[in-house]
Amino acid sequence: MKGSNTIGGYSDILIGPHSIAFDITNKCNLRCLHCYNSSGENIVVNNELTDQEVLNFIDDISKFKLYRFSFCGGETMLRKELLIECTKRLKAKGTHIVSMVSNGILIAQETAKELKEAGIDSIKISIDGSSSCTHDKLRNQTGSFEKTISGIKNLLEAGFNPNFAFTPTSFNSHEIKEVHKLLIALGVRKGTLGTQPLMFLGRAYRNLEEIKASNLQYRKLIKDIAEINSTDTTLKVTWGDPIEHLIRFRTISKHCVDHCTIQANGNIVISPYLPLVIGNIRKYSIYEYWNSGLPGVWNFNIPKEMAKSVLSISDMNKESNNMPKVFEEESLYIDLIDDDLNDMDCIEKNLNVI
Repeated sequence: MKGSNTIGGYSDILIGPHSIAFDITNKCNLRCLHCYNSSGENIVVNNELTDQEVLNFIDDISKFKLYRFSFCGGETMLRKELLIECTKRLKAKGTHIVSMVSNGILIAQETAKELKEAGIDSIKISIDGSSSCTHDKLRNQTGSFEKTISGIKNLLEAGFNPNFAFTPTSFNSHEIKEVHKLLIALGVRKGTLGTQPLMFLGRAYRNLEEIKASNLQYRKLIKDIAEINSTDTTLKVTWGDPIEHLIRFRTISKHCVDHCTIQANGNIVISPYLPLVIGNIRKYSIYEYWNSGLPGVWNFNIPKEMAKSVLSISDMNKESNNMPKVFEEESLYIDLIDDDLNDMDCIEKNLNVI
């Protein structure tokens, strides 16, 4: 590794990451107005890892004996058979928790059973309204609400306790209480209903004027969340900050990050919200990247400086220094093994290449 730092601390004793998030695909059966990575139409979908490459990756990381492996997307169910085979291999090698996200549309009764039998431990389903009026509008497809509700019912019947994601917008943020009531009525008895600010990337950014919630709407939402959690502990509503990790990783956690994110084309990214790729599992194995300093990558100048430009959601897509747009243009590729992540000139060199 060029420009290597002496990382020290806990990263020296970690043999591998505790958790990995992997986009098994960026293809999607929806075109949601708020999608931060423009699933189904971004630059990744035409260069995704083949089934065999994915299986090789799964076998390779099994030596880490992960605590958690998360299948993300895109719509994960578009590669259902591959996901199921990967899950079986992960569980056989000792991965403690295998989770996945989905819009729920393709989770038929038999599919839910297959996921349970394969060893999936946790599933997060997106639900963005208490009726088809709001959910279908954000999901940009008529009938998606009914199919998602059907998927939730199938998961519950199969023995899952799903978690849920709710994206607040200008036309649905007032429905958080009704969404919570709906899920309880369906039989949800544990888990979380997570929500966070809209991320100003991808289709969300292109549709910002139509879907962005106002500050007043956000304040009302936070009040509603507090009221729900004060009266009901069955399904906890959580509020997240998508920017928090960009601040934490470059400051108090920079010496050791035990999480790794792999995109559908094999790219290794330090954050899905920054246009920086630091390696690709087609080039070197994840094991080689880990041993070359991946857990301490936030000690290097380039990641830290790029993250400094994003301090709020409104900074996520701002144009600065001709940086490429995440998921819409090719990200900067500065390889952890072959390049020097301390050399700020690498940014300019890569921009010139693009």
